[in-house]
Amino acid sequence: MFADALAAACLAEYDRWDKGAGRETWGTPEHAKDYYLFVRDYWKSISKPFDGRTLVEGIRPAWSSAFVSYCVRKAGAGKQFKYSEAHCHYIYPAMQRADGQNEGYGYIARPPETYAPKVGDIVCAGRLYAKNYTYDQAKLRYQADSFYPSHGDIVTEVGKNYVRAVGGNIRDNVDMKKLETDANGFLKLREGKYPWICVLECVIP
Repeated sequence: MFADALAAACLAEYDRWDKGAGRETWGTPEHAKDYYLFVRDYWKSISKPFDGRTLVEGIRPAWSSAFVSYCVRKAGAGKQFKYSEAHCHYIYPAMQRADGQNEGYGYIARPPETYAPKVGDIVCAGRLYAKNYTYDQAKLRYQADSFYPSHGDIVTEVGKNYVRAVGGNIRDNVDMKKLETDANGFLKLREGKYPWICVLECVIP
């Protein structure tokens, strides 16, 4: 199944980063591995010539969406996903599919208040000025501006009252989060009581 292959791809990267111990700028001989070159793999999956040490106007570009794109591509999604440097660009097609459009897309956006995430799903939230965005706010903002700052992590495990999810550029690394869920399996509010935008349900067989 695609979802299992995706979870395996994420966990393989988590292991490659020594379960979160590596950092995006680290490399040999000062450190055990060239972690910064792992970041290059993620950027390469969306045709960007960057690595973990790249600076653009003095800032290292955020690579969390490139990480998601890399893992989804590696798992075999093919043309059923929008591989992108920003999470909002792959979220919106899933919202369109939820509205009965874009039938070939491999994910369907679900409101976090009514859907329990499963392995292979992507949990999505706003950042910076978008940190309070709900599903509808994010959808309207994207329709207006085609962008808002966001983040997504891929669910790799579902347990009682929690899910585990792996993502990139968490603390300048690939890391795993344990997210609390309620008795229905729905995500609880994020730290700081901020909402989730949506859960992207994986529908790739």
